[in-house]
Amino acid sequence: MKLHNSILLTAAVASVVLIGCVNDNTSIPAFEADNGVIEARAEGGEYTLAIRSSKEWMAISDVPWVMISPANGRGNVECIIKIDSTLVNDRRETEIRFSSAGEILQEVAITQEGYAKMVKPAKSEHTIAASASRTERWFDIEVSANVPFDVNTEYTTDAEWLTVKEHTLTLDRGARPRDTRIRVEWKMNPEPKERIARLHLTGQGMDMPTTIVVRQKAAPLIEDNRQGDSLAVVTIFEKMECWSDNGISTTEGMHRWDCVRLWEATDRSLPEPEAIGRVRDLDLSYFNTEEGIPQEIRYLKYLETLSLFGNVNTMLKSIDMGEEICDLEYLKDLRVAAYGLVSLPENFARLGDTLETLDLNSNNFNSLPEVLTPENFPKLKSLNLASNRRASLSDLRKRETANDNGIGLYTNTADEDVVRELFLWEELEELTLSYNYIEGALPDFKVGDEGVRAYTMEDIAERGDTLLWAVENNLPRILPNARVLKINLNFFSGEIPDWLLYHPRLLEWAAEVLVYPQQENGIDSNGTVVGFTNEPSSTEPYFERYPLMRGRFEFNDEMSEE
Repeated sequence: MKLHNSILLTAAVASVVLIGCVNDNTSIPAFEADNGVIEARAEGGEYTLAIRSSKEWMAISDVPWVMISPANGRGNVECIIKIDSTLVNDRRETEIRFSSAGEILQEVAITQEGYAKMVKPAKSEHTIAASASRTERWFDIEVSANVPFDVNTEYTTDAEWLTVKEHTLTLDRGARPRDTRIRVEWKMNPEPKERIARLHLTGQGMDMPTTIVVRQKAAPLIEDNRQGDSLAVVTIFEKMECWSDNGISTTEGMHRWDCVRLWEATDRSLPEPEAIGRVRDLDLSYFNTEEGIPQEIRYLKYLETLSLFGNVNTMLKSIDMGEEICDLEYLKDLRVAAYGLVSLPENFARLGDTLETLDLNSNNFNSLPEVLTPENFPKLKSLNLASNRRASLSDLRKRETANDNGIGLYTNTADEDVVRELFLWEELEELTLSYNYIEGALPDFKVGDEGVRAYTMEDIAERGDTLLWAVENNLPRILPNARVLKINLNFFSGEIPDWLLYHPRLLEWAAEVLVYPQQENGIDSNGTVVGFTNEPSSTEPYFERYPLMRGRFEFNDEMSEE
């Protein structure tokens, strides 16, 4: 009896175990999937397929972009269908075949939409400040795209104030979108109102661009008064990234700033009563800018003297001065030196009615600016164009390859008349051309040509000393008012013409130091060693022609030798 009961119990347990393994085949269909179609997104993903089957089954896909897990089974099973991101723009299709013992039980269709051509920025609008330091004037645009695209900028004003840098979009062999960043640099807003630009991103093969709006905040309003001058100076200071040594403190009145001098009621050249207390002189030294003179300079309405000196890495920069300085109708003295200038404004001649001194030394001009003529600047007394060398070169045969941006101020007197024209500028009292790349012979002049006249007895009366030799020998009257002439350390060669060798002011010029010496070991473009062939060894021949000069200069020479 006990044995019979044990057999029955064992059979019952076995029956339960068997039912658990086959999931009650009597209630499960031969094969059933809960979905006959899977519609996948272009980026792919995972999809669940519920299977009920009383048979052993196996799933097969003929394409590598569909994976099935598990790929076989029996009973109630959940299959995970993994579909890769598509590589094409077009729709693609396949199917999964479920089979058992060679018999196809069911097919599940899979369709996947292709990527549409797209250029999609992460943000459709950017807002930027009116001003910032140079290193902070940029923003990045994040873009997802699956086609190459161009960026075009539309402005609501005439000014172009955005620079879109080159971007790189690395696409794979298909149409899957990739992310890229576009660096956009911006200029500061000089106007007291918001300005807007639109960046149009147009994908290859796409008709309509995607547009990004860029809004720039308004600059502070600079009024035509003393407070406006103060704000303008501070803004210029910040835009040029000036060193603190310039002595500006916003906690103190402008009259205490070291870099500023204001108009006073007792000034003889006071333009008008409204100028009292306004900025007369501005002197900023040592700064780091990649741009021309800030536009706020135009608000310094009564500026008479402007001095800007000492940009960081001057020789590496190529800067245009900017047009706004041309609005300064009272400007007399302008110094923009060691700044990195390569050009002057188109309307620079507008300063000609007032400008008396112009100092552009130690910049990067590749040629003498054509605007600098006596016709354009009839009041100019002093012109300094010294040290415009971007490269260090002693052999001009190498000048074409010495520097990608040019070697500096170069001219050949055999090919151009610019130096000749400067020497014909009668009103100049100071002319400095030292340490440039000027080669060729010094220009000679004949009385009667180009309006050149000889010294006369009137010149003797005016000077109060002897010019008899110059008058009697019909010496050309060149730079008659020049108290300073510096042309040393260039690449001049040939003979010194008589107009210079016996110029009535020659001894004032310290010619043996500031006129005659040329580039040491210099070679010109023809392979000729530079320097003058008739440089005098003493002043005796000069004193023989101008005996009254001996008493004025010979004693000083002796004193200097002692």
